[in-house]
Amino acid sequence: MNNFPKSIKIKIFYEGNIDKITGKKFEEAAVSEGIDFINMLYFITESYPEIKEKYPPGQLGLLLNKKPPKVDELLKDNDEIILRTRN
Repeated sequence: MNNFPKSIKIKIFYEGNIDKITGKKFEEAAVSEGIDFINMLYFITESYPEIKEKYPPGQLGLLLNKKPPKVDELLKDNDEIILRTRN
């Protein structure tokens, strides 16, 4: 019996000056089903530590499927996350 979590795909869009840090406008990520928004945000900022350095908490605009996310909201297959600078 396979006890591994199912894999889902999400898209992450980088807007404002975030794309200059990541070097890309968007990327797709395969993650385990059951991951919540706040953990995904943690993984993103750990992958690109300059985001945390330049933009402390409250300085980024965050959207999940074009709406403000709840931190404990579980991600679903084909969800879209947008990170952007607040200008």
